[in-house]
Order: sequence, then structure tokens, then C-alpha cells
Amino acid sequence: MPDSSDTRTDESRPSRRDYLVTAGSLGTGLAGGCLGADPPQPAQSDADPTATSQPANRREDFLWLGSGLWRDEAIRRNLFAFARRHDLAVVLVQPTPSNGSLVEAFRPPLEAASEFGLDVWLNAGLVTQASAETLVTDDDARADHLDRLRAVARLHGELFESGRIICWQEAPVMGQWTADGDWNPRSVDNLLEFGPDLFAAQQRAVAAANDALAVGIFVHYPYIVDSKWPEVFPELTDRLRAHDAPPDFGFTDFYRGWYEMAAGPEPANAAVRSLLSNARDALGDRPVFYLGQSHTINPAHTPSKQALRMNLRAATETGAAGIGWYLGGNYVPTKQGFDPFVPNDEGVDFRSDAVNTLTVARDRFLYAWLATRQAARDFSADDAFDLWLVGDEFGLYDHRLSVRTVDGAWEYLGDFGGYADGDYPGDSAVTNRATAFRGLSRERFLADGTLTCRVETRTESDGARLQAAAVMPCDPAAYVTEREIAAVAGGVVPLWPFQLGRTTGGTTLPPGSTRRVAVPVTDDGTRSLAHLRHPEFVAAYQRLASLEARTDLDPAARFDLWVRGSGLADPSSLPSLRDRDGTARAPAELGVTATTDGLAICHGLERTRFLDGDGLQPVNDADAAVEAVYAMPYAGTAAFRSPTRAAALLAAQPEEARLFSLDAVGSV
Repeated sequence: MPDSSDTRTDESRPSRRDYLVTAGSLGTGLAGGCLGADPPQPAQSDADPTATSQPANRREDFLWLGSGLWRDEAIRRNLFAFARRHDLAVVLVQPTPSNGSLVEAFRPPLEAASEFGLDVWLNAGLVTQASAETLVTDDDARADHLDRLRAVARLHGELFESGRIICWQEAPVMGQWTADGDWNPRSVDNLLEFGPDLFAAQQRAVAAANDALAVGIFVHYPYIVDSKWPEVFPELTDRLRAHDAPPDFGFTDFYRGWYEMAAGPEPANAAVRSLLSNARDALGDRPVFYLGQSHTINPAHTPSKQALRMNLRAATETGAAGIGWYLGGNYVPTKQGFDPFVPNDEGVDFRSDAVNTLTVARDRFLYAWLATRQAARDFSADDAFDLWLVGDEFGLYDHRLSVRTVDGAWEYLGDFGGYADGDYPGDSAVTNRATAFRGLSRERFLADGTLTCRVETRTESDGARLQAAAVMPCDPAAYVTEREIAAVAGGVVPLWPFQLGRTTGGTTLPPGSTRRVAVPVTDDGTRSLAHLRHPEFVAAYQRLASLEARTDLDPAARFDLWVRGSGLADPSSLPSLRDRDGTARAPAELGVTATTDGLAICHGLERTRFLDGDGLQPVNDADAAVEAVYAMPYAGTAAFRSPTRAAALLAAQPEEARLFSLDAVGSV
């Protein structure tokens, strides 16, 4: 990676969620809030234990960027900076442009990516110029297609030492696998009949132009997963080998919400595992990459934090060579999904074309990536920090942030600001008052005890005021959203017990200005943000973190027991569960319990002990009035829900909760 002193990119231009939302409504003004207040004495308390990530094999993670994302210069600049900061490859996707020139379409983003020092992969060789049959049987059409592919491969070789080309996209759904482009049984037949000849020609063409590029295929998931038509993919790879054209790698994707909304989380987990394992088997254990859902998909489904974590866990445990997350480019209001994380609001009126997950639901994208980093072997939250910027009326990408590195160079981190311009209902526009940069390197940026920032404000901006900048612990399991940051900074919840450092005064950001902001780092920030997110249940959170660290707990082998009723505050009042031997067991003696009067949760019970055989069997021996009992997938510290939050979900989403559960008994 080039020296970050190259400035071309710069110059080119507490508590549970309900409590935090309440804090936001109580503290609508940010001036003089607790973020900028002097901490009381004595200094913050000793560190609390938190869960640590499990090691994983070194992966080649990537950003999947459709042309709608990389054509917008501001969005591209921010995503490239994100990729550089987190050591991600970028995949540039380009269906054949109307003028037919792949080279001219790809040149601007390739040159920009080269300036950022990124690894670049291309999704090219899509079947969009003509049908698959035509590209195989018509010499002129095939030659034209391959000439374009060779030209792109040569251009890549002029700028990068190595990379990957992903041929096709969700074949045989995307592209003209039939003459009319329809997805039907004939398109599957054509994939098997013409795909091997086409890919063999594409692979030879790329190798002739740039033999440093690996060439792989991207086939739609129903033709790989166990629950659909898994026989198609191995037949295709057998035919590719018969053509002496085995792919160098496979590329897969999966909209998890389609399965989860219909059948629940466990079939969705199984689909991810079979998708990757079947693809690896068919490819002879060559690398298989996985692209998951972090966006709201067209049946209006938005994933939860837990769904994102389960998706990630299934992919990593099945050996994904690299992981990426979709950045949706269409705004669909959330209507489905249990406990959706940063749901898309109904009734938003946009005045901007820059609409995608990054610009309308940024925390969902950032949470997925922070969890992905946490699952990597070379990442430790203790070596990282988050930067919270709080102010007034930040416009989208109005303020360019660079930070001084330990070697004295300025490194562009990204632009801070609100969401895409538009009219938002309720508090969903509160991100114009807070932005967070996550997972930054302490060694790179904090080594001298001060975080030095440079803020360049666009001339076209209306200006703003940076009220405070705070260096905070990086705590992926106790993730605080930008909306919650804005609410907390309103003055209701003090941040001094958690912060590593913060500014003591505000900074005006007039149009066209450049400002320097120094954040002195005065603490090590070892106090977990769990105290902020779950103040009433932090003891249960800490016990759960200790259990996870001590037992190397397998989340797929555990479940959380949710009990709804009244008189549940005392853990001893919970009903017993009958185990596989027929013995009644008190759940509070076997798991980590957190309770309120109306709902109790016992975290971490063993599935094989209580769910195998006849399923969940509560015993009618409770001192409390029990209305319903749920066996929910184990959330752990990574997606911890308090009893208060769980009760709200059961009240608001009873049907979704039942579907999300592993089993349920009673009036659910």
C-alpha cells in the first residue's frame, strides 16, 4: 500500500435502545451536553470484562460496488477510504455500458482505486451484449465480447499487480441466458449447455491479456444450496473441467431475508452453510467468496443485528474465503423482519439521488462490517477506537475529515454528515447531528496521545458547528448507533466514564473553511459501552461475557429462554424445563438470567439438553403467572437483548417472534 502522505485523495474532493431514544427526546439541543462536560472526580472505574472474538482464518474481504455506487464521486471516495482503512478489496461491477466500451466505463474508478492503493476485483464478462447461445455460436459476437474483456484485463494490469475477475452475475438470473433474458428452466439448461464454452473462452481471453488475474464464476444460490436444486452447480463445474476450464474461485450471494421471513433463522443458517460447502466441494476446495444481506430487500425485509451475526458466523464457520455485504441502492420501507436494525422508515421524501444503505441506514452497514472485522484473526477491539463527531445540521458529505498519522501524514478517513437530503419522519434524520468512524487504529492515530483532525468544509455547504469530538472505545458487541449517539450527547447520559478523550469546546465549520481539531486522549477507555447500552442489566451482560470467554461457547448449540407473564422478577419463580432425560430443571441454575416482572430471559441453555426429542417442555411448577415460553436463538453479548427490549418486541411483533423462535409454548 502506498505511503499515506500521498494527498491526492484529500485534494480531489445508557442503555437499552428505548432508554436512548427517550434520552434523545429529552435532550434535543446539543449545546452544553454531557459529551463536552468535564467529568466529575474520581476518575472512571476499573475495566469490566467483555467477550472477545473467536479467531478465524485470514480472509480476503471485499466491498461489492455496483456502478450506481462508484459513479457518484462522493460516495466512491468515501467507500474507497473505508476499504483502505479496513484492508478490503473493492469489486467494481459494470454491466456492458450503452456505448459498448467497458474500458472507458471502468477507467475512472480503476484509476481512483489505484490512487487509494486498493486491491481491485472486477465483475465483468456478464452476458448482457447478446444471449449466451449467440456468444458461443456467433463468431463475430463472441469476438466482440472477448475483445472488450481483454481490453479491461489489460487496463487492470496497467494499474494493479494482481486481482480477480468475476464472470457472470447470479447466473442464470442476471443476463441473457435466454434470448429474451427471462429466468426460467430454459435459462438453466442454457447455463449448462453454453456456460462451459463461454467461460472457457473468457478464461483464455483474460489469461492472454493479463495472466495475473484469477478468473471465477458467480452462479445464483438456488442452484447450489441443499434446499433448492443443488445438482446444477456440480454438473456445471464438471462440464467446466471437461473443457479444461476449472474456475480459479467461486463467488456466491444470498438474500437471507427470503428464507428467514418464511421459515425462520435456522433454515437460513443452513442455507448459508450448504451454499458455501457445496460450492467448495464442486470447485475442488478452491476459494469461495460470500456476499451477504445488510440492506432492506424488496419484500421489505430488514435484518436484525442477530441475523447479521448469524449470517457472518455461518459463512466464517463454513470457510468463506472472503466476505462482503450488499449496499442496497433502492429505498424500501421496512415491513418485515424480527427486530430490524435501523429500519427504513415509511414516508421519506428524498431530494437526492444518493440513496443507498450507506446514506440512509449507515449503521446497519457499519455494524455488519465491524462484526466482520471482529471475526478476523488480526483484529482486537483493544487496539482500536471509535471517533464520535457531534454537532448541528451536518449535511451529507459536506465535511471532509482527515487525521494525522503517527508518522505525521494526513490520512483521509471520509466525509462526515447526515443522510441523503430529504424529508424524514420522526427522529430518523437525527444523523445530521452525529457521525461515527469505527474501528480506527490506536497505534496509527493515537500513539502520541492526541488525535489531530483536519476538517475541510465544502464551499456549497450551508455550514455547521462541530459541538464535540470524542475518542471512544471500539466495542462491537455494545454498538451505539449514530441516532443513539445524538440522543446521548443531548445531555441526559454522561459519557465521561467511557471516553478516552474529547474536545472541550465547539468549532464552527463555515463554507469553504479548513479547521484543525485536536482531541487529547487522557484515558485508556477500558470500561465497556455495555454500561451505556444496558445499564440495568449490565451484570447479566458481564456474566454472559464471562461464560462465553470461559467455555468457548458455540452459539449454534445454545438458546435463550424467554418467559412472558407476571411475577417473574425473582429468577426462582421461573418454570422448570424438562430435559431429554425427563428431569425437571430450574433454568436459572443453568444459564445467565435477567428478569423484570413481566418478562425473564435465561441465556445460554443447551439445545441438545432441552430441545431435542419432543422440543421445549416447560413444567407447570412456576410461582409466577406464565403466559408463554419461547426458545429463541442464542443472542449472546454480540446481540444482547434486555428483558425490557424483549417484552417490547413480543408486544410489537408477536408473529415475527414466533417465527424467529426455535420453539414456543403457550399463548404466543
